[in-house]
Order: sequence, then structure tokens, then C-alpha cells
Amino acid sequence: MKTLTYLATAATLALAGAAQAQTSVRMLKTWDERYPGSVVICDRYAELLTEASNGAITVQTFGPETIPPLQQLEPVQNGLFQILCTYPGFHTGSATVLTGLEAIRPDAEAFRASGARAVVDEVYDALGLQVVSVPLGHGYSIFLNRDLSDAGDLSGMQIRALPPQHPYINALGGTPVVLPPAEMFSALERGVVDGALFPMAGATGYGFADVTSRYFEVPATAPHIILANPEFWASLPDEVRQVFVDQAAVLELETPGTYDRLNADEATLMAGRGMEHLVLGDAQAQALRRAIVDGAWAFAASRNAEPAARLRAIVEDAGLLLQ
Repeated sequence: MKTLTYLATAATLALAGAAQAQTSVRMLKTWDERYPGSVVICDRYAELLTEASNGAITVQTFGPETIPPLQQLEPVQNGLFQILCTYPGFHTGSATVLTGLEAIRPDAEAFRASGARAVVDEVYDALGLQVVSVPLGHGYSIFLNRDLSDAGDLSGMQIRALPPQHPYINALGGTPVVLPPAEMFSALERGVVDGALFPMAGATGYGFADVTSRYFEVPATAPHIILANPEFWASLPDEVRQVFVDQAAVLELETPGTYDRLNADEATLMAGRGMEHLVLGDAQAQALRRAIVDGAWAFAASRNAEPAARLRAIVEDAGLLLQ
């Protein structure tokens, strides 16, 4: 069934490519435009490539309506798409090492200088994928449709979260729940779950202000990743490949500041919608930070134990680990 889907998609892409004078790169994106990261990371990288090459590199983008997020590695490995812009949490069945980076500060310059990319490259190379860029976004929040417990935590609450983030919920006394995105908002609206962990950027666009009334920040980083089909990468002339490399550096260095702005804008939007900003007590905040560090690296090791241990040692030596 998957093969038929890919063949149908290939036919669609061939028609789309024929309709344009030049299409050098087909980029698959995990999100639609409701998530700002789709614009400021994926679309921004496409823009940087075209600008830096004076139009010699053009990028055609395709979203999750083309290939669902959980199925996006294979069509890039197979060359149906040449570039994938995604979040590692969507392919933890293949690699978990990058979830450890949720426990670091989003300092792009220090991360690039640390040598951590060598470990990331090694893991994805074994999957038949070329790492192009690892932009570090940040700014998770837990959105609630009720107040914190009397203990000032999530005791007695069920919170929707992706599996790598379950330790964060457990540390605050809550019960993590796995729900597909399509079911999350109806579950929040009906009170089936009491909250959800989600990126701050884009929260109002996704509708959190309609189904929740409060939120508090989770100080974890959201590592994104841009991957390439290795045959496509190897086929690029050296000077063209260098444009991809140079613009990946530009993207990575600007991403943390972009997320600072996005998160501040989102806080203003939520305040305007009457959302209450909660602040955890010191004990709860410390427990959450410990859980981010311990939980993120434990999950990173679940599939990639030895690379995860090396990656943690590198970022810890570079002073990037959350304290």
C-alpha cells in the first residue's frame, strides 16, 4: 500500500516539476504553515538557498498533506524527495539520539563549535541520510484547561505529550497520554485530558486559546533537523554543495533569536485571548529541569545508546547542558 502511495506521489511530483521552468530541489516538510517553524526553518532555508545562489538553486516544498509526518524518512531515503525538514520526535522508530538535545541550551554557535554534529552525522549516515542542518528552536509549554493542583504541580492530571517528553509530565505528578494530533483538541475541549505539551510558537494558530485557559513554560530545546538524500548530495558540484553548507550555518545561527521573537509574540497573543500565564514554584521548576535532562538522555539512549552517551559528553563539556 505504501508503494502505491509513493508511486502516486511520484506522478504528482513529475507533473508539478514539468509545470516549472526549473526545479532543482524537492523539499518535504513535516508541518503546515500553522507551525511557525515550518516558515522560519524550512521555508527560510529554501529562501536562503535561492538568494545565496542568485536563483540557481530553487526549492519546491511539499507538506504533510503529501506524505504524513511519521512516514517521511523513507521517501527521502529513496530519492522521491531530495530534502526533508523535520523534527526528530517523528522518527524515533529509526533514531532517538537527537532527543537528548532537548536538554541543552539553544546556543547555536557553541553547539556548532562543540563537534557534536559528527555524532549526529554518524547516526543518520547509518540510516542512509545526509545531515544538512540541526537548527535549535526552543520554547515548549504545557497548556491546561484547569489550574495547577494544590501542590502546585500536575498531580491528578492527564497530559498529552510525545513519548520522549513523558518524563517531564511524570516529574510534576501528571500522567502522560499519547494522542494523535487530530484527536488532541477535541480531547482538551471535552476534558478527556487536562492539558497538552506543545511548542509555544504557533499555539494560538493551532487553537490552544480555544480549548485551554492556562499555560506554563517547559525549558526544553526543540532540535529540528534538515536531511538530504545521499545520492542527491553526492551529485552536487562542490560549489553548489558549499552553498547548502554555508546557508545551513546562517539558518542555525539565526534560529534561536527567531524563536525568542516568536515565543514573545505568542505570549502577547495568548494574553490578548485571556490565557493565564502560570509560574511553577522553585521545587517544581527544579524537578522539571532535572526530568528534562535525565528523561531526554534516557530516551536518546533507547535506540542509540553509545552515540547518545558520546553526544551527551560533548555537549556537557561545551557547557550546553541544562543546569
